[in-house]
Amino acid sequence: MHAAILAGADAVYFGLQAFNARARATNFDAAGLAAVMLKLHAHGVKGYVTLNTLVFEHELPALEETIRACAAAGVDAVIVQDLGTVKLCQAVAPSMHIHASTQMTCTDAGSVQFASELGASRVVVARELSLDEIEKIRAASSAELEVFVHGALCVSYSGQCLTSEAIGGRSANRGACAQACRLPYDLIVDGAVKDLGDKAHLLSPQDLEASALVPRLAQLGVSSLKIEGRLKSPDYVAAVTQLYRAAVDGTPEAAQKLRRDALLTYSRGSGPGFLSGVNHQALVDGETCEHRGLVLGHVLGVADFKGRAMLRLKTLEPLSRGDGVMVAGTRGSQGELGGRVWELFVDGVNEPTVAAGSTVLMWLGPQVDLRRVPSGRRVFLNGLNGLEARVMTGVERNPHREALDLTIRGALDAPFTLEARSARGLAALVTSDTAVQHAPGRSVDEAVLRDKLGRLGDTPYVLRTLTVELPADAMVPVSALNRARRALSDALTQNASRSHATTAVTAQDLLQSVDVSGRPPPPGGLFVLCRTLEQALAAHEAGANGVYLDFLALTGVSKAVEALRRLGARCVGVAPPRIRKPGEEKIDRFLHSLEPDVVLVRGLGALREGRPVFDGGKQPLRVGDFSLNITNRIAAQEVLRHDLDAFTPSFDLNGEQLGALLPTGLGPHAELVVHHPMPLFHMEHCLFAALLSSGRDFRDCGRPCEQHTMSLRDRVGLDNPVEADIGCRNTVFHAKAQSAASLVGPAQRAGTQRFRVELVRENAADVTRLVRSYRALLDGTQSPAQVFKALNTEGGYGVVRGSLRVLG
Repeated sequence: MHAAILAGADAVYFGLQAFNARARATNFDAAGLAAVMLKLHAHGVKGYVTLNTLVFEHELPALEETIRACAAAGVDAVIVQDLGTVKLCQAVAPSMHIHASTQMTCTDAGSVQFASELGASRVVVARELSLDEIEKIRAASSAELEVFVHGALCVSYSGQCLTSEAIGGRSANRGACAQACRLPYDLIVDGAVKDLGDKAHLLSPQDLEASALVPRLAQLGVSSLKIEGRLKSPDYVAAVTQLYRAAVDGTPEAAQKLRRDALLTYSRGSGPGFLSGVNHQALVDGETCEHRGLVLGHVLGVADFKGRAMLRLKTLEPLSRGDGVMVAGTRGSQGELGGRVWELFVDGVNEPTVAAGSTVLMWLGPQVDLRRVPSGRRVFLNGLNGLEARVMTGVERNPHREALDLTIRGALDAPFTLEARSARGLAALVTSDTAVQHAPGRSVDEAVLRDKLGRLGDTPYVLRTLTVELPADAMVPVSALNRARRALSDALTQNASRSHATTAVTAQDLLQSVDVSGRPPPPGGLFVLCRTLEQALAAHEAGANGVYLDFLALTGVSKAVEALRRLGARCVGVAPPRIRKPGEEKIDRFLHSLEPDVVLVRGLGALREGRPVFDGGKQPLRVGDFSLNITNRIAAQEVLRHDLDAFTPSFDLNGEQLGALLPTGLGPHAELVVHHPMPLFHMEHCLFAALLSSGRDFRDCGRPCEQHTMSLRDRVGLDNPVEADIGCRNTVFHAKAQSAASLVGPAQRAGTQRFRVELVRENAADVTRLVRSYRALLDGTQSPAQVFKALNTEGGYGVVRGSLRVLG
């Protein structure tokens, strides 16, 4: 935080000990929050506290206390994911600003507007949006937009990644991401391992670096640029903040010089991410998941020079003795070599520094054996000698200061006043302890005033303009100016202290006010989500009460609706894509044109739109899907009041938590997923295009998703299916299905009548077995134990025993 302040951040965001999406970080203590905020405000810097995790019922009282602590400390905004948290913040501290986290998965104008109408003054949009898409959202919504411009990229949509939960019992929506996207995987195509050479980190994106796009983002009306900086070093924070400070202030030459330092503090490789549009060939390098820095060159060979094995290469970057370099290894980073440069030779001459474009012999010291490094290997510059000290010393010696506009005014024989207003809006006024004197010929001139009042020393301020409103021939003693200046600085610091009023409303009050008893539950039964016509027909024939069509490519969905209705299916539902971007509303319109009996609502934009009306006034049931991330009653009430008939509880709930939630009155309005392979990663990045074509996107990839099946084999040998949808987004599903069979009885006793089975690649025989087993379970003729045995599945809801369990 100190580094961010010194380097010129306008705001910082940080977490407290709970309810934030970086549980592994040291984080801040609520008891010291007031002092932290005072420090920030004294520097003209805003402080945003991250309350950006899903919240369970039993945690709401503790969350209330955290909100009160934020209000008392004068936090400028809280960054929120959970819809219940938004409502609790509004009830407890109505004047405190709320920012919708990127975890809220706002990807279109409708979702941004939903967050705004819910109470968010700013929305941090999804990192998968392009500049063109941001422009469309900006034009169609009223909320301030915040955009990520630098740092690590998640391969999965934030708020939609269930991987850590499924494989390690740690939820990313709860701040405990296990970073399974950084692990190595084998690619399985049509049942066989595909040789990808050195590529193994197939889901590990390069880092985001968009400093060159800052002018365009400003032109689009983006309000705030966001740097991912937690769990990073102070020199990274300082270097990156300086880079974007220069970019925002319109000094591109300075920004270009600072960019190199920023990328050498930490970078897995860098690019504009999705801001410049989809490019599946560039986003994921596949050869690493760690810091590499900048490409220095390729090994031209190993030379025996002066009795030492040295690398020969042509440098793409300036290089000096003491700089850090890394020689790439093979698959999974095996055989990587790295160290500091001990000696550099150009044409036999030992040089301390060489320019870019030099052909050099490089020795990395006696501990690094270079003899077996093959030609062609990439070499990376991953650190500059003394960079960390240089960056930190630079910001300490020349910190970014808050610009002050001062006005001195007064009349003869009366005390003068000194008024200040900072560039970021901080203001103070002090009255001197000395009267203005009449002194013809000895009046104080503006240069003297500027000199004395501009001596702001170790304060966080720097004088920008001075307005003098004193009578002619007025004289003010220098000592009085000095005292007034010091008093003004103290007053600015005091005025930086602020707080938000809180109400007497408690979390318990809000919970007790939840009332959904007046909403009649929709018809119940067993509903099967199918991804092929074969599955849909088999589910209907096996006795499903309803069939949901989630044909990922949409091909054949209309024929499937017709076929099911010819067979007398009483309930045919449709499932739109989980993500909707600007321009993709036409997909929803197409699905509505089929006049389904049920529509799954998967995003906030669709939730806001309400129930469609078909010809003749017919309207479908609307069921909010798990992707709405409902984990508490307050959030459930919020989505249900947006014309939902039922909702699917979040998979972040485990069996015990679900068992506590349903009896609170929500049971009749829940549709419980009792069997499914967990959708792990849901991502804009298309593995089919990236690894089975040379295309950037759907326009030139050749559609390999229509010709091949694909899976990712994890470290324990499980083949996790990969499926592409109509938007070319990929979902990686867990290889093993989980079953909530043991929760069916308690759920039924809590009033739940709707239960769902979700399919991925099951054949007709598999579907028949599944439907009959769960049909018997719902009818009470088969026990949960019998279901587990018959289906050979994992038991549980949400957090399950997984294949890549990571403890801690």
